[in-house]
Amino acid sequence: MAKPQQRQTGDWALLRRFLQWTRPSRWQLITSIALIPLVVVCGIAQPRILGVAIDEYMLQGDLDGLMGAALLFFVVIVLEYIIGGAQIFLITACGVRSVGGLRRDVYRHVMRQGQRFFDRRPIGSLLSRTTTDIEAVGEALATGVVGILTDVVRLVGIVSYMFSLDWKLTLVAFAVMPLVAIAVHFARAKLRDLSTWIRIYTARMNGYMQDQLAGVEIVQLMGGEESSSREFDVLNRKNVRAVHWANFYDAMLYAVMDGVSSICIAAVVWYGGARVLMGGLTPGMLVAFVEYIQKALIPVKEFSGKFATLQRTMAALDRVFGLLDTHEEVHVGDCLIAEPKGHIRFEDVTYRYPQTHHDVLHNVSFEVKPGDVVALVGSTGAGKSTICRLLTQAYDGYQGSITVDGIEVRDLAPSQLCELVAVVHQDVFLFQGTIRFNATLGDPNITDERLSQALDIAEARGLVDAIPGGLEAMLVERGRNLSAGQGQLLTLTRAVSRMSDVVVLDEATASVDPITEALIQNGIGRILASKTVLVVAHRLSTVRAADKIVVLENGQIVESGTHMELLQEKGRYAVLHDTQRAFDGILLK
Repeated sequence: MAKPQQRQTGDWALLRRFLQWTRPSRWQLITSIALIPLVVVCGIAQPRILGVAIDEYMLQGDLDGLMGAALLFFVVIVLEYIIGGAQIFLITACGVRSVGGLRRDVYRHVMRQGQRFFDRRPIGSLLSRTTTDIEAVGEALATGVVGILTDVVRLVGIVSYMFSLDWKLTLVAFAVMPLVAIAVHFARAKLRDLSTWIRIYTARMNGYMQDQLAGVEIVQLMGGEESSSREFDVLNRKNVRAVHWANFYDAMLYAVMDGVSSICIAAVVWYGGARVLMGGLTPGMLVAFVEYIQKALIPVKEFSGKFATLQRTMAALDRVFGLLDTHEEVHVGDCLIAEPKGHIRFEDVTYRYPQTHHDVLHNVSFEVKPGDVVALVGSTGAGKSTICRLLTQAYDGYQGSITVDGIEVRDLAPSQLCELVAVVHQDVFLFQGTIRFNATLGDPNITDERLSQALDIAEARGLVDAIPGGLEAMLVERGRNLSAGQGQLLTLTRAVSRMSDVVVLDEATASVDPITEALIQNGIGRILASKTVLVVAHRLSTVRAADKIVVLENGQIVESGTHMELLQEKGRYAVLHDTQRAFDGILLK
């Protein structure tokens, strides 16, 4: 088995970087660390108080002094449990809040990346880093760094006194085990329900994230990053709230367990005191031994587990920060077009996908004037869809010039580019939610009247009327309760509802039945009459009425003209046309 890749960043460097997410709850962190000496002092003081009580009061028959020492011992115990419980709750609350902030920032970072970022990374890997890895980070504060620090301070105090004691009396400490088991059973019922809700919220959050990441191109094309982030924040806050309550009961359990254990130890001390009265041992030494052995065993037993947790956390932090340090955002500008018209121009555009060795586009030049319909045709892999992706800034790094109304697309503000260009893809992607949400992507600017017009234009009115619930009908994951044709009508409505000046139709009718295709063609016909349209199509029946047809082959333009002009030239387009007619004839037979 291959060895895991070694981290390039040290543990302390990773922790220092993580501290920036603890700033919103830094006082919780500082207070928790400041409470460590108080917890340790209370723990070390208890054996000393008991020893003094036995040696100086019990043996001397001073009942008043013994009562005072017992009262003082009780006060110290209560203080230790209150302070210790508060410390654990504060540090865990800080960890949960910090993890929530880190998860939010990682999600927003991922959603801002360009399409090449997602081409290189499986969705499952991204989900692992944004859920499992980040969740592991929360353990660093409670059971990792702060836990180890507390144990080290406690051990230094305990070991300094243990050298003078006898290790043979260790068995006395096991008397507390039954009472601890009872305390665990009592608190488990409360934690069980909360744990169930945490799993439910986590599953919902992970499902939503997977849904959004799978459709990130659609979200970005429609400018829905902020809307998506807001919805994720709602789910995230519910999960954080449930975890907070679970941590409250966990902290309470911690206090009860230690409290019961110390009370049992006090009973053991009282029993041991009776033996001391019969001679053989110094009463104070017996009490101190039993108390210190018990207190020393706890951090010793837990140290290896905490250290392993810390190492797993460091590995998780390294993976998460590696993701945050990856920047593959497309170049964006801040230019705005005062009066958009939808004039598109490609001039000598050459493009090569990352990690490939050949140009997918080579010196491509063409123009789409406002109100014109330009069709891109050619065999698979000719570069048609790449042109659409470059226009919408799904990818950048091209050579040459791509302008909209005279402004380079890389210099346009992303918000305006989303408003200017609407895209209908061949691959339909629908989100889990209502038909209304899928048609608008939660855009508050799309009114009911505007949506109704879009449904009519896209020939999707019949689809909405036929489904129980209409616009409020729920779609399952990826819209599997709709047919491919119905889904395409809905995505066409999504594009039309944005009232964009430019519409890109990327194989919009490639995977639907003839009846649905006729509906889509009617909708497309209405769009063609009022928009600047760039059409990518294999079925040449879609593009016959285009003002210009651009024929691509191997990433280069080999022909351009109207349908009739290209047929008369008897070139590549004529071959494609005749081949498709022959194929359609075979199908009809």
